[in-house]
Amino acid sequence: MRGPCDVWSPVGDDGGAVVVVRTRGLWRWAVVGAAAALVVGVPAVVAAVTTPSGTVDAGALRDRVARSADQAYQGVAVVRGTSALPALPKLEDVTALLTGVTTVRSWYRSPERWRFDVVSTAGERDTYRAPGGEFVWDYGANQLTQLIGTPAVRLPRAGDLVPPELARRLLATAAGDVVTALDAREVAGRRADGLRLVPADPDTTIGRVDVWADEETGVPLQVEVTPRGADRPILTTAFDRFTPGAPDDDVLVPELALGAGFTAVDAPDVAGALGFLGGDPPQASLAGRPLRQADGAGVRGVGVYGAGLASFVALPVPREVGSSVADAGTKAGAGDVTVPQGRIVSLAVPPLSVVIARSTVARRWYLLVGMVDTSVLRAAATELIAQPRRGR
Repeated sequence: MRGPCDVWSPVGDDGGAVVVVRTRGLWRWAVVGAAAALVVGVPAVVAAVTTPSGTVDAGALRDRVARSADQAYQGVAVVRGTSALPALPKLEDVTALLTGVTTVRSWYRSPERWRFDVVSTAGERDTYRAPGGEFVWDYGANQLTQLIGTPAVRLPRAGDLVPPELARRLLATAAGDVVTALDAREVAGRRADGLRLVPADPDTTIGRVDVWADEETGVPLQVEVTPRGADRPILTTAFDRFTPGAPDDDVLVPELALGAGFTAVDAPDVAGALGFLGGDPPQASLAGRPLRQADGAGVRGVGVYGAGLASFVALPVPREVGSSVADAGTKAGAGDVTVPQGRIVSLAVPPLSVVIARSTVARRWYLLVGMVDTSVLRAAATELIAQPRRGR
């Protein structure tokens, strides 16, 4: 196979077509998923759950999980999502991850060398991280795609939901929240120590996050995310098979099959796609939550508010995006109210809350996404749409 930095001619040596494409056509709906990707949530405990009873030092286990990114492994994980997230244009893959069952094969050597495959009835897609960047092999299309560039924020994908990636992300985001020990259990034939994370903010929408990590390596083997008020997880990801140790070199290198096509595309980059909006600087606070990060994802006007797992994102969006999301939300049963300053459409799809708001004052649409109660986002939207467009 050619190296990732080789120049590809219009026609391959074997006669297979080689096409180079650079496109930003997915940006309109990528912004919705990207906004959700900027926040990760999990909050207060529910009465129906059992009291944690493990004997392991939960704080020490949390530290082991955080350090486990340098532990190589191979395995097969199953992701089960039961969210009622409605289908949105251009977000079908994200919706499927959160509403169905996805099998993910993983080979992991380091944060810069890995591969995960998603197998479904529609075929198989393999994603590689190699020294030359990221590549996607689509068996059904018989095509290898190279992703050009590194986006500041991208859509969630199956590899983000394998237990090690999801657990490390959640625990890092909720660094200030308390963890307690759970009883050990067997996962993929290995003993796994457990911990429970219960965020303190009362406005968050998830009850708990439970993590079980391999006793030998500290690599998370199972994660369960449960909404507030529920006694069953809305998202479970666990290894069916797990083997510690580095995978072979050849499994980490994408191969261009005889007669296959090659495509190079820009990695979906929300910052580049929305940068032209030139949004006003974010408000210093919304709904009583201080601005934590201005110009999130490198996009002027994007604000990240609140702390830890109770964060939410507010950003200006083009009119066609705002009206499309509002229409999709109302069809899914969202609340739709007209206020003196405009219109607010709110939708709760545990654990995610989404509000789309139109300001008649600033003549602009705004999207707010977070794992907080919709009342928080509606309050934030009410403040936001009342603000006149400011100087740049």
